[in-house]
Amino acid sequence: MSSISKAHAVCVPFPAQGHVSPMLKLAKLLHHNGFFITFVNTDYNHRRLINSRGPAAVAGLPDFRFATIPDGMPPSDADSTQDFPSLCLSTSTTCLEPLCDLIQSLTPPATGRRR
Repeated sequence: MSSISKAHAVCVPFPAQGHVSPMLKLAKLLHHNGFFITFVNTDYNHRRLINSRGPAAVAGLPDFRFATIPDGMPPSDADSTQDFPSLCLSTSTTCLEPLCDLIQSLTPPATGRRR
């Protein structure tokens, strides 16, 4: 018997309006085609997703998980994704280190067995 590993895609959309939903659709297509998925949202967009679609929207599956990183935008700013220049500055100065830490902490996808 040899072991095979499931391909793992880490999907990281830019946290602006119009970027998250298409990336989530791509992640679902990849998952449907056998990929292990880690979908990375900013804390702010993760809360928005839960508020709009409910907690089940981010419950995930054993091979489709959600993770979050900070975007550096003020948590009280209800329209923070609408201020594109501030969002660009904030993400470029805030997201890299948490994203790298997250990627390093990811456990490999479950290994299957082939006969």
